[in-house]
Amino acid sequence: DDRPTPAFIVDKHAFQQNCKAARAAAAKNGIPRLRPHVKTHKTIEGCIIQAGIDSAGDESLADVIGFVASTVPELSMVVKLGCEYKRKPFTDVIFGIPICKSKLLSIQSMSHELTSATHGEGCIHVIVDNPQQATFLEEFAQQNTSDENTQRWSVFLKLDTGYHRAGITCEKAGVNLATQIINSTHLVLKGLYTHCGHSYNIQDSGVMKETTNQDHSMILGFLNTLRSHLKSSNRKFDVSSLSISVGSTPSMFSHDNALKIPNIELHPGNYVLYDRQQLWTGACSSEKSIGGFVLSRIIGHYDDEHRNAIMVDAGATALTKESTPQGSMCSVLGRPDLECYRMSQEITMIRCKSEDGVKPFPFQEFPLGSTVLLIPNHSCLAAACFEEYHAVDGGTNSISTESEVVERWCPVKGW
Repeated sequence: DDRPTPAFIVDKHAFQQNCKAARAAAAKNGIPRLRPHVKTHKTIEGCIIQAGIDSAGDESLADVIGFVASTVPELSMVVKLGCEYKRKPFTDVIFGIPICKSKLLSIQSMSHELTSATHGEGCIHVIVDNPQQATFLEEFAQQNTSDENTQRWSVFLKLDTGYHRAGITCEKAGVNLATQIINSTHLVLKGLYTHCGHSYNIQDSGVMKETTNQDHSMILGFLNTLRSHLKSSNRKFDVSSLSISVGSTPSMFSHDNALKIPNIELHPGNYVLYDRQQLWTGACSSEKSIGGFVLSRIIGHYDDEHRNAIMVDAGATALTKESTPQGSMCSVLGRPDLECYRMSQEITMIRCKSEDGVKPFPFQEFPLGSTVLLIPNHSCLAAACFEEYHAVDGGTNSISTESEVVERWCPVKGW
């Protein structure tokens, strides 16, 4: 086996099954629309699988109605697919981080490209969570408006429903910003966007359900407050027309639509590959659903009392040092008896789990030069370390270090 290592391996069958499972769960829970995030895989091939074009119209699966992208290259990738396919979900994409001035020209250019190719049907939406963003969007639009064309930005207002990272509060500040957008000549309030990022720290299913219920309750409360505010100021706007984009991978299976929120959609991203974090939260039920691995080669045997361990050639530059509640730097597929206990830039040390640390390592099972599949703590970060992915597809058969590579996927890079 002379394959270059470390290498990022995608289990295409698991990827496909994970996409289908997400759509099925959303539909079962009364959420008819899915807007996948592309940040985990960053590839054309992954987008096409997420789109589920072959199963469009299947009532047991949520419709994939658009995408979310977090970088300009990701956005460009989806826009190119939109220009090629000229249909949803590729023609409707949210740029999923709060907008800044430096990206406006690039996004404007892509927006013109998409609308031209789709005869006005395509749309790029931007995220706003600060009044200054609304102001500079309006100023930019004014500067680029002509007698023949009035530029308008489609906006999703990002709300903070408990994660306390991005997002404006659901109270007066949020209502005032929504009103500012609604009253603008150059901005269109298309929807609300929330992210259940705090769900990454939740393992209990009951607590997870409470978290998603809180998210939906706060959104519904915001909609009602906004409706009342607009009515009191005699401003006509159909609040019920707004798209409501919610979710995260850990919370994906706990969101339902018991509160009957109109136009609700889920926007998970990590679900396509999963990782050790999602094994912990329970979103990923078993290692069979893991879709992303780092193939690494055994380059050291240390059979002494101080180490009793092996060394592999994948370190922080291939896996990152992202932590998880389980501890360790990563894990070895199919070997719960081992722990990856130490990591440097280019190597990781693996030993047997043991309370006293003296359990003999089975060196004969891991010859020098042989390979192992490592499960990253966070697949989004690990995947971003690589210039290409090696896609394998063994169907329902378990993936192994011997699985044949059937495709090479090249992720977009940069910001």
